[in-house]
Amino acid sequence: MFDRSVLSMSRPQTSFWPASALLASFLAAASLVAGCAEHRTFEDEVLSTHRDVRDAFSAHTFVADEPVELKTQGPVAIDIDNFAGDIVVRADRKVERTFVEVRRVSTHGFGRWSESREALDDAQWTATLEPRVGGGETLIIRTDTPNPEEHFHHMEILVVAPALDTVKIRTTNGDVTIIENQGAVDVETTRGDVRMMTPWPMTGPMTIITSEGAIDYRVRGESKGVFDCETHGGRVNQRCEYGSWLALDSKNDHDRFYAVLNGGTNPVVLRTSDENIRVAVVPNPTAVGPMIHE
Repeated sequence: MFDRSVLSMSRPQTSFWPASALLASFLAAASLVAGCAEHRTFEDEVLSTHRDVRDAFSAHTFVADEPVELKTQGPVAIDIDNFAGDIVVRADRKVERTFVEVRRVSTHGFGRWSESREALDDAQWTATLEPRVGGGETLIIRTDTPNPEEHFHHMEILVVAPALDTVKIRTTNGDVTIIENQGAVDVETTRGDVRMMTPWPMTGPMTIITSEGAIDYRVRGESKGVFDCETHGGRVNQRCEYGSWLALDSKNDHDRFYAVLNGGTNPVVLRTSDENIRVAVVPNPTAVGPMIHE
């Protein structure tokens, strides 16, 4: 019997008001000292603290809903459609369940704090675990807000699973990070950086499209693909330390790169504007910090 799980807005875990900025920083610092949750890394805690303090001082209101836990078996596929905001999807072999965190944010600003807080309740989300054709499970996350000032809202989503299969993400005005996926990737966002890095060989179709954001695509040398990379207003930088890299197209230039890795036929399409695209075929793709340098 397949266990179908449907979860939606949970009871708020923490919420901060702009007038509580100093208190927010103390509480966040205390949470670091107390230690991380099972599915959170130390870096997660640091970034969470930074967001809370930043938003509090910027007169934003925000609510971090209670994390939800899902029993999943094997690599889980991810399908997220978020109206706006950052998304992080990560595999962690030390966890035994799949965790979903959602942080709802209103950015109406000074003088509209009451409206901003009330508007938080308009933001809705659901997390549904469905059987996948061919076997396995798909975690489907959807967000929405009926508020007429949707542009003042966004959702920040964190998914941590024991193992990841394919990942499909749609969002706007947000960064997207995918770590240790085992399957194909399909990402579309705007005004956000996209980072995909995995120690698993990538041999399926890959599409990453953003605007006004950098793209980092980092894979192992056993990966394959027909790379079609283009940026308007930036540069395409590539580094191939392992594997066979054939790049003979006459149209290759500083902002366009067409190449074939290890004789692959699977398309790898990377598109952005105003920022750089970085492709790295290296022995340990995930061995990087928060900042990636050329």
